[in-house]
Amino acid sequence: MAWTSESDLETWMLARLDGLGYACGHGADISPEMRDPERRNFHDAILRKVFAASVRRLNPDLPDGAVNEVMAQVSDEVFAGDLISENRRLHGLMVRGVPVTYHLRGEERHDRARLIDWSDEANTWQAFNQVDMVGRSARIPDLVVYLNGLPLVVVELKGVEGADIEAAFNQIETYKGDIPNLFRTTVFSVISDGLNARYGTLSAGLDRFMRWRTIDGETIVPETKGLALETLTKGY
Repeated sequence: MAWTSESDLETWMLARLDGLGYACGHGADISPEMRDPERRNFHDAILRKVFAASVRRLNPDLPDGAVNEVMAQVSDEVFAGDLISENRRLHGLMVRGVPVTYHLRGEERHDRARLIDWSDEANTWQAFNQVDMVGRSARIPDLVVYLNGLPLVVVELKGVEGADIEAAFNQIETYKGDIPNLFRTTVFSVISDGLNARYGTLSAGLDRFMRWRTIDGETIVPETKGLALETLTKGY
């Protein structure tokens, strides 16, 4: 693959994700300045309408009050400041469900509301490029992948303007400091210069960002330049 700009990379990756069934668009589509916006302000990272609809779809017995309680427990507003601990807390809720208490047909029920359909039949996958966020500073990540309205993967791309994959990693580190809300629910970040591509968890240093080695979970793709980003995009 030969790239001329980060914009080319963004366009290519969105096209690949679209082909995999993701609903793709530009960050302006989820701007809080839109009519009936998904986000209330530029600090918000969660797509609230998508998230609420997903909670209702995955938990059809939950009354509105319980849905609101789920949203409150996952909301950006409860973020206390320790990003690693907050990410661990949210990951636990994503895996095990959110504990809720509610009344149904006169009975008090204690349950865990699902945030993810692990069969992947009822999930909503989306990807947007150039997502405006404001925290300690204003930042615009290249691409964000959402699962049921929750930011799952943050992608930083560098084209052939001279920046390399280390520069992409450093940019992710800057984002974590300046717009930590975006990383509360992320599973990993992706960095690429178009030829090389790596992924790593929230606390990983550059040396712990690894190549994604397979698309189908079985066949190892050779470490050939030009295939790394495609393997990661299709395989994760």
